[in-house]
Amino acid sequence: MKITINGETISKEICEQEIRNKKRENPQLKEEDVKKIAEQSIIDWTIIRQNANKDITSIPGQLIENEYQNLLANNGGEEQFLRRYNLKKEDIPQVKKDLEQNIKVKQFLKQLTQDVRDPSEEEIEKFYHEHEQQYTIPEQVHAAHIVMQPNPANPTVAFNEMKEIRQKLVDGEDFAEIANEHSSCQDEGGDLGFFSPGKMVEAFDTIVFSMNVGEISPVFQTQFGYHIATVYEKKQPQLKPLDECRDDIVDKLKTNEGDALIAEWVDNQKEKADIKIAEQ
Repeated sequence: MKITINGETISKEICEQEIRNKKRENPQLKEEDVKKIAEQSIIDWTIIRQNANKDITSIPGQLIENEYQNLLANNGGEEQFLRRYNLKKEDIPQVKKDLEQNIKVKQFLKQLTQDVRDPSEEEIEKFYHEHEQQYTIPEQVHAAHIVMQPNPANPTVAFNEMKEIRQKLVDGEDFAEIANEHSSCQDEGGDLGFFSPGKMVEAFDTIVFSMNVGEISPVFQTQFGYHIATVYEKKQPQLKPLDECRDDIVDKLKTNEGDALIAEWVDNQKEKADIKIAEQ
């Protein structure tokens, strides 16, 4: 695939990389559809970049250096950054040039969206109610457990010991005291605090989220060993108040409107651009 936009030919390597990226993002799509998405992405971002370079001719060197230092800080320093991305010292000027390009694009897009308005209260409330699941705190349990790692050569020993421990608990002995005495878990009293589904391994979640408060579970197994669990408290799913979600909703609505403005601008530019796509 060869793409030329306003006289600029995009390298075969960039085209192939973008196809791979879009295929990874859209594994369910056919190869032909992935290719079309990649083509449009390349065209859109090339047009944005070309216009950014026209409108923003220079970036202060200190701003580029700050971005470079942030990049290094997020990658454990220069040595680790270069090693992670298989780069050499002589590649650093190109890295900074790429950062300069990114800054120009960000500033250009910020200019395009500078007139995005604040959403109305009606729009905020509408979004909130249409996305209640997104702003709902999921069910939580406050649970504790006792865990024992079996000897692979004779796992029944640990299983039988756990059955005896469970009987003590059923008979009324204190869960925390038994956990401190027998559990290989380091949590005081085996207490796991409150957690939502998905925080623990699936087998553990399946048991504790099906239990009632005060119940002692059967002995069950996960990859960490044999467990006995109990539930101290439960919290039902709870919708956050609108005021707690307002800032997030405003950001989302403004981002959505900004994205729409950018898409409209790009579509208008594409109508005027000289775009050639050829198979190689």
